[in-house]
Formats: sequence, structure tokens, C-alpha cells
Amino acid sequence: MSRAGFRDVARWPGWLVFLVMAAAAAALAWTSFDLLRLAMANRDLVAEHGLAALADGGLAQALEIALRGLIALICYLVFKTAEVELVARWRRPGG
Repeated sequence: MSRAGFRDVARWPGWLVFLVMAAAAAALAWTSFDLLRLAMANRDLVAEHGLAALADGGLAQALEIALRGLIALICYLVFKTAEVELVARWRRPGG
């Protein structure tokens, strides 16, 4: 599939769009599971122990949490793009 074909979701078969949407939903659930609790625990750790917590891995964990949040956001955007495309196809007259 060419680069232009990858971006042109409207040309993809419906079953493929649905599979991409399902995979994005599964990845979103996997990456965002327990993300808020981890972020709050990391914030509490740094608030309680300060720079020592950052030096002992708090900063690395914060970056990991931010990366997981970014991946979850990307998964959500892929899911919504596929959903909008499928709904547009469903509502299209004669489609």
C-alpha cells in the first residue's frame, strides 16, 4: 500500500477499516489501563521524596507514563478516524 493509500481511508474496504478500528480500541485499552493511578502514584512519590525520587527512577517513570499517554492518544485518534469513516459509509445513500 502506498503512502497516499495509507492516508486515504475512504478507499479501504469496510472490513479492513473495522479491523483497524478494533485493533486501535484494543491497543487503547492496553496502553491506558491503570495509567491515571500510575501517574498519581508517581506524583505523590516525587512530592514526598523530591529530587531523590527523581534520581531513583521517578523521572524515567514519568517519561514512560507520558509516552504511554501519547500512544493511547494516537490509538484513540486512529479509532475515531475509523469510526467516522464507517459511520459516513453507513449513512451514505445507496452505500
